[in-house]
Amino acid sequence: MKELVRMWKYGTMVAVTVLCAGIYMLFLLPTKSITLIPGITEIRPASLLPVIFGMLFGPAGAWGSAIGNLGGDLFGTLSPGSIFGFAGNFLYAFVSYKLWYHINSSGKHIKDRTPTINSPWKLARFGITAFIASASCAVIIAWGLSLLQMASFPALAAIITLNNTVTTLIFGPVILPLLYSAAKRNKLIWTDVMHPKDISKPSSNRVHPLMIISGSTGGLVTGLTAGCLLSGQSITGWQLSPSNIGNIITALIVMPFLVILLYGSFNS
Repeated sequence: MKELVRMWKYGTMVAVTVLCAGIYMLFLLPTKSITLIPGITEIRPASLLPVIFGMLFGPAGAWGSAIGNLGGDLFGTLSPGSIFGFAGNFLYAFVSYKLWYHINSSGKHIKDRTPTINSPWKLARFGITAFIASASCAVIIAWGLSLLQMASFPALAAIITLNNTVTTLIFGPVILPLLYSAAKRNKLIWTDVMHPKDISKPSSNRVHPLMIISGSTGGLVTGLTAGCLLSGQSITGWQLSPSNIGNIITALIVMPFLVILLYGSFNS
């Protein structure tokens, strides 16, 4: 976690943050008119970028993704919900590099933490990372917007998870190796830029990475179930019922999983 603060003393990391923010915002803008939930979200092919930014650029990728998403919101979707969009996209990239770099396991394959895909094992690892990170992003955004009474948790969480996961799994295995080669050649990989003393060591305690996985997937599944079965909401319908009580109930049920997710993320 300490690298989130200490990265700001490195000029290269600050420059990469600005670059990530600009690229993400630039790629978000062309699809702003293809809305899925009016004023809230749209089709986002650019949603694969935070995963790649996080894996390559670590904390700079996380800050850049959050800032870039906020910048994109200025063009038609800026609202109080943008606060949770900022947090969700930050966590999207943050969880990506935490899972990639900080999960310790036995075996020769897992010891290679190079952020690229050069083996079937690393392809599978990338897929798992992409799904968990997508679910993390979906849970925090859907939870926040349900509290603000802007959209139902099931519909928003399902859209974000599906869009982010599918896009990342289709294009990520092609784009990541290309960007890794360019970043490595220009000495921009975050672990090469920052001094080891400013980087959190990979967690030797498997509890924290497991908290990320259980918090994100548990929050997603529980939120979808509670929203659909207990609160009368629907995955295909984002609008709220007249009483709006369903969203509050769902948000309260999801909250413990959100706490687990955040605690595990910032301590792994």
